[in-house]
Amino acid sequence: MLFNPSRHALSSIKGFLWLTLVCCGTAWAYDDYSGCENCHGNFASGVYQSNHDGESWGTDLMSAHDAWVPNCNACHQSSGFSDVLLNQSADSTFNQSCVGCHGRDEDVTGNCVGDDSPVHCGSGAGLRKTHETNVGAGTCSGCHSGDIAPVGEDFMPYNYSLQASAITDSCNADGSESQFGPTGLDNDGDGQRDADDNDCQSQSFVINAGMNDAWYNPATAGQGFLVSVFEETGLVFLAWFTYDVERPPEDVTAILGDPGHRWVTAQGPFEGDTATLNVTITSGGVFDSPEPAVENEAGGTMTIKWNDCTSATLTYDIPTAGQGEIPLQRIVPDNVALCESL
Repeated sequence: MLFNPSRHALSSIKGFLWLTLVCCGTAWAYDDYSGCENCHGNFASGVYQSNHDGESWGTDLMSAHDAWVPNCNACHQSSGFSDVLLNQSADSTFNQSCVGCHGRDEDVTGNCVGDDSPVHCGSGAGLRKTHETNVGAGTCSGCHSGDIAPVGEDFMPYNYSLQASAITDSCNADGSESQFGPTGLDNDGDGQRDADDNDCQSQSFVINAGMNDAWYNPATAGQGFLVSVFEETGLVFLAWFTYDVERPPEDVTAILGDPGHRWVTAQGPFEGDTATLNVTITSGGVFDSPEPAVENEAGGTMTIKWNDCTSATLTYDIPTAGQGEIPLQRIVPDNVALCESL
């Protein structure tokens, strides 16, 4: 079939858009999309209606893919935009065509009986499992042999990690895996999607350089934390700008600032979503002067556990100040996108 050369097709689409195999009746293991048309329709014709929930997308399948990868060759096998193979394309980077978003490299087995194009063969194991469950036993297994149990939903398709891709997380909780509707693909064929999948529920957030920012507790505005993450060395550094545990007497004055001001630093390793830090108390210095030399002494411990890129919980145990727990959020959201991309 011919496609409109002014538009291209690729990336994730909503629900059960199972592009890897035929879904109606028993047939051959298809090399290209032509075998999928009976159930999923022609890419460039009409308004698409989801086979998952019957919802109209208000556009055709070609338009539904436009936002994800700005390159027609990401799906097409030739510059004539006529051939769309399921597992290879003309683009050197987005070279897996349909299975680049609708399959995972971890599922590749190479055991596709009857398939004349064994590149990435097996990567659609989760979608075949979906067809077997929802269309009927034998829909896929009659042509594909040797499928392993698909890896979990938290394993990302190949295209998700590429820089020009607008889709990055199969465990998303905000519908970002799908351009239309609230749910994305069922990548592992277990009937669960996106953040609701048990594989994603067990996935912990991983600290990254996108956490570098100013954080605070709105209930104690005027105090806060500067956080720096050093990914290569696996360390987190923190500076805490706060006050003394009690207000100084009213007759106590300071030449610069408030006599109750305190600053505390902490540093330590992180693993997964949690950083464990040793607190340092610094004293004895004079403003902008090397004399007298400052003194540093151990001041306790703290941990920071991040929930996601926008919130965390800091727990401290400082012998001279006590123990406590502080909910944290960013002061500004500028680095959220970087954090999520990492």
